[in-house]
Amino acid sequence: MKTVEISEIIALLENYSTNEQPSVITRNGQPVALLCPIDDDIESLSLTLNSKFTDIIKKSRKNQKQGGRFFLEDIKFLS
Repeated sequence: MKTVEISEIIALLENYSTNEQPSVITRNGQPVALLCPIDDDIESLSLTLNSKFTDIIKKSRKNQKQGGRFFLEDIKFLS
């Protein structure tokens, strides 16, 4: 993963391709953002950034470890 100062972002974006490795964008040396290729799977990326979805996954994994089940009725569907 490479690090790029925010003042260099225009040059980075002009030459960016989906083959690039993720880049950490910094301001005064402090990370502020991450630029990474999404290929064709924007839906998976959207789900991983959705806190409601990740809460469902965490609850499911916890129940699975406890030997329990996760029932459809327990899911509050994303809106």
